[in-house]
Amino acid sequence: MNASGPAEERDIIVRKRNRRRLTFTGLGIVEELLSPNLSGPLELLISTIEPGADSGDYSHDGVEAGLVLSGILDLWVAGRSFRLEEGDSFSFRSTDTHRCANPGKRPAKIVWIITPPHY
Repeated sequence: MNASGPAEERDIIVRKRNRRRLTFTGLGIVEELLSPNLSGPLELLISTIEPGADSGDYSHDGVEAGLVLSGILDLWVAGRSFRLEEGDSFSFRSTDTHRCANPGKRPAKIVWIITPPHY
């Protein structure tokens, strides 16, 4: 799966206008793929989580890390809960049950790094 763009940029660059979007209908979460493809060892994406949105519990293979760019993020990992604000970062094993939600009044933006790619 390659991002669109000039041939010399494919598999290396993703221009903002060419990001692939994943919308989770009813959840209030939109994710944009920042990785040029999913054939490598990691996935990079940015999530916009609307106020009151909640991912629900889930788990999968791998490891995740992230950075809160703006807003507030509540994060639960393996039964522990954390409130993160702009500039805070995190990392955990994706095999641990995890969940995130936005308790704030404005959208939260988070950059996620996931290995191996999940989508």
